[in-house]
Amino acid sequence: MPRIRLIVVSVVIGGLALASTGCAAASVTPGLTSARTATQSPTGGSTSTPAASPSAVPSVSSATGATVSLTEWKITVDGTVKPGKTDLTMKNVGTVPHELLIFKSDRDPSAYPTDAAGDIMEDGAGVTLVSDGENIDPGGSQTRSVELAPGKYLFVCNIPGHFKAGMFTAVTVAP
Repeated sequence: MPRIRLIVVSVVIGGLALASTGCAAASVTPGLTSARTATQSPTGGSTSTPAASPSAVPSVSSATGATVSLTEWKITVDGTVKPGKTDLTMKNVGTVPHELLIFKSDRDPSAYPTDAAGDIMEDGAGVTLVSDGENIDPGGSQTRSVELAPGKYLFVCNIPGHFKAGMFTAVTVAP
């Protein structure tokens, strides 16, 4: 089977280094899909984020986990999220504390149950809280093992105002 060699790409943005390398087979194995929506920041200004159209991310290594970057009003998942037990490393690259909650649900993020302030009700109908951890201070990180079955998940920062500001990403875990 022909293989595609990927080129090493390094980018440094505000002290955060991002790198990607590896080989991938010509056929893509489903692993992760994410989507974002347009949002408004807690200070009232609009922010522009990619439209909520899923895009497949190919598996480029045999990694059993992913890195989740948290910054003001955005969550980015780099790596492969596979069914079963996986290790997630969460990094707060923002300037305020963030957290990562993982919900499982077939609902669209706009249909998640919220309270009067617009925050997700963590024990609301139609959603299951799969994983929760401690808040992560700016520059901090946290590693967490999670058990994920195939299905649709929402990775979200549910600190007051953050979900409403659009700080979430939809993730599909495929076999």
